[in-house]
Amino acid sequence: MSGSTERFDAVVVGGGAAGAATALGLARDGHRVLLLDRRPKPVFSEEAPVTRVATLNAASMQLLSDLGVAEGVLDRRGHAFHRMEVWDANSNAELHFDADELGLPVLGWTVEHLALESSLWEALEAAGGTVLPETGWRALDWWPDRIDLHLDDGRVLGAGLLVAADGAESGLRARAGITVRRNPYHMTGVVATVATRFPHQHTAWQRFNGEEILAFLPLADGRCSIVWSLPEFEAEGVLSMDDTAFAESLRDALGGRLGDILSVSTRAAWPLAGRQAGDYVSGRLVLVGDAAHTIHPLAGQGLNLGLADVRALLDAVPAGTGTDPADAGALRAYTRSRRLDNELMLRSMEALRWLFGSSQPPLAWARAFGVSRVDRHRALKRFFAFRALGQDPGQVG
Repeated sequence: MSGSTERFDAVVVGGGAAGAATALGLARDGHRVLLLDRRPKPVFSEEAPVTRVATLNAASMQLLSDLGVAEGVLDRRGHAFHRMEVWDANSNAELHFDADELGLPVLGWTVEHLALESSLWEALEAAGGTVLPETGWRALDWWPDRIDLHLDDGRVLGAGLLVAADGAESGLRARAGITVRRNPYHMTGVVATVATRFPHQHTAWQRFNGEEILAFLPLADGRCSIVWSLPEFEAEGVLSMDDTAFAESLRDALGGRLGDILSVSTRAAWPLAGRQAGDYVSGRLVLVGDAAHTIHPLAGQGLNLGLADVRALLDAVPAGTGTDPADAGALRAYTRSRRLDNELMLRSMEALRWLFGSSQPPLAWARAFGVSRVDRHRALKRFFAFRALGQDPGQVG
């Protein structure tokens, strides 16, 4: 069997943004790379409807720029936003972030997952990487110098480094015996694309109402992508509504800030849970993105954390032909650099859910007082804003 094995310096399983960015970065560093995904190859079209959208911070956009794809991603209906408005339905707590006040060109960008993934796949092929869409794997063999990946079609791939970027329910993580701590939130995330009566003003809008959290993210065509986090039983009702009832509920859930909802797309939904893998490395296998961790979407940081994983892994792995991308010291350095940061973000998001999840007067009053103090304190607001941007507040002028 080993005689028919095709060898690669690295095999990346999972062609989402984190996996494709990892594969592209490794290929640009001189490694022979293959990207494997069970899904069809992502192909972006201007005629295609807007589907899943993510918010990218400055650190993520810098990584994409270093990989040579940032401009192409933004050309595919990417959109910069300059302000954020965050408020609480059960108190007078409000936070306002403005790029001009912070001395920044933008606060972030909304990009479509399809635009991001297709740009990364195309760049990977141009860099000499191999892509295998619509291909799955069925077994692994572990050797001192590689991991053999047995594909569904009978081929065998030998990976000096095997990157698990195969999502929150990672099959590779399970096969490697890596444990995962899972905290189900008993919440559902509902997403759709909507048109509003009032313009979005290049602003990201977010309203907390007890356990419900609703975000409107501005799109290039003037519409908004919404992410509505709801208790499971409430989400079932929202998903069963007709478009008129859904639009009215959505308008009310945002407190009418953008007026009536004029049109809504098909809705999609997924269960929300926080996850943290017990380790990010097992021999020559390494986890990135959702395979390593997931968090609540309330701050839009999930993909940014995944791309931060990519940056840390690329910084740690030796570059150049003939080097071992699975160097044990490098992979341990990657784990040390990312696991604590991801844990802190996970705990921070769960603390914010708790803080805004109660409408009882003592906590609501304290929340309103604390948030108002932050909103009036420029240095504190700058600190929180730059942390969300993935930057050090002390190093940015």
